[in-house]
Parts: sequence; structure tokens; C-alpha cells
Amino acid sequence: MEAVIFDYDGTLVHLNIDFGVMRRDVEEVLDEHGIEPEDLKGLYILEMIDEATTRISRESRSQGSAFYRKSHKIVTQHELAATKGGKILPGVVQMLELLRKRRVKVGVITRNCDKAVKVVFPHLESLCDVYIPRDRIRRVKPHPDHLGLALERLGVENAVRCLMVGDHVLDGEGGKHMEMKTAGVLTGKTTRQQFIEAGADFILDDATKVLDHIFGE
Repeated sequence: MEAVIFDYDGTLVHLNIDFGVMRRDVEEVLDEHGIEPEDLKGLYILEMIDEATTRISRESRSQGSAFYRKSHKIVTQHELAATKGGKILPGVVQMLELLRKRRVKVGVITRNCDKAVKVVFPHLESLCDVYIPRDRIRRVKPHPDHLGLALERLGVENAVRCLMVGDHVLDGEGGKHMEMKTAGVLTGKTTRQQFIEAGADFILDDATKVLDHIFGE
């Protein structure tokens, strides 16, 4: 295995972000701008914000920008609030250290903001070769840009020799786009059956079990 790229929330750390409440708060801002939340029901929150910003900007660029800023402020507030109960999952630090010691390239990508990540895991960047939170990329996973940039910065030439590890089916979706192997971990809210239906190559109890697949340990 040339490289392993990890998701953050639910994969490396435990966080209690209430995405339902977050979504409702953003939908209130949609209402203020005359957009029916139901029209964007099938989108993830960040993608919903992007689509709504595009629609609003067609009528008024300044209003579109204002909506974007206000919505992202809400998202960030929820992310920071969730850090109060956040903790690094057992064995994660040792796993990252071992991967790098054995010259497996390590990346971490997340839809979370950098500030929230650093509250719970302040030394994360010292344990990986590439770290890309949403603040450092325009289009986040599962969009190919997020993983693509990580692979580029890792110097990976063959994505097939890399593994994407995450607790949500969108992590696997992003990995499949790049022709990577994918592993779903059960430390989030996604079930084993959901990972099976999504076509995950591996299903692991937690992220540290990637060591079994790479080193047989």
C-alpha cells in the first residue's frame, strides 16, 4: 500500500455534530432568501449552500455572498460546539505514527473546518504528510478535487495502490471516483450493511484495523 487517506470526523476522532440541527439552521437562512429547502433536499449541507449561493447570486451577487458567509458561519459554529465532547479515538495516534515509520504515506481530508479540527487534534498535521480541511479546498469530498489534491500532494502516481478510509458512504464514493480501494469504519453512524451496499472493499471495526490489511498485524 503506497498511501492511506483518512476521513477525520468519526474515523480518527469522536465528535457529536448534530447535522439535523445544522441543516435546519441553514434552511432558515434559505427561507430568508426565498428558497424552498425542499428543492435542495437531496444535497449534503455544504453542497446545498453552494447550490443556493449560485441561485441567489443570479439575482444579486452581493446577496449570494451574504448568504454564503452567514450559512458557513452557522456550520462553523456547530462544528466548534461539537469539539467540546470530542476526543481522539483509541490507538489512532500510534497507528498514524506506525504508518509513517514504515513509509506509508498518510493523508487526512475532512469537510470540517481547520479550527475545529485543531481543538480536538492539535498535533494532527505532525502525524500526516498531507492535511486538507474544507478551508483549504473549494470543492470538498465526495467531489474528486478533494482527494485528487491530496493524492497530488502525496506524490501518488497510481491511486489503485492507495486506500481511502472513512465512516461515511461519501468517503467511499470519493475513493471510487479516484479508483482507490475503500474501507468503511464502524466508529461513525454508518452500518455494516450500508457499507456493503455502497461497495466498500473492506469494513473495519475502527481505523486502526487498516494495519491488519497493510502489515498483517
